[in-house]
Amino acid sequence: MPRTIPFTKYYSFLSGCDYFLLIFGTLAAVLAGGILPSISLVMGHVASAFTEGGSSAGNIMGTMSTIAVIVMMIATLLFIFSYIFYAFYQHLAENICLDLRKRYIAALMHQEVGYFEMNKVE
Repeated sequence: MPRTIPFTKYYSFLSGCDYFLLIFGTLAAVLAGGILPSISLVMGHVASAFTEGGSSAGNIMGTMSTIAVIVMMIATLLFIFSYIFYAFYQHLAENICLDLRKRYIAALMHQEVGYFEMNKVE
């Protein structure tokens, strides 16, 4: 069985840019996750606008237009933070993979020819 390395060892090779991507990607994910439940709070206002006794059509339309603007702002923020989270983590994963591949090739090039005769390298 091949020897495995600890999961935290992957993060020891990160550059300053990679730490930036990791920190702000995580922050964006937390913000997106925090924004998501606010939609259910706004939808509660939609339900209460229709159930209030004696609501006039103009009052309901005004309330619905306000709620529509709020939902649009929430959806825009959710899209932005979710995109930042996805894009930053995707870029971070590519950076880590590229760095590990470079280190793997460099380690292979430092081996002697006898190593390749004894071991199959894939």
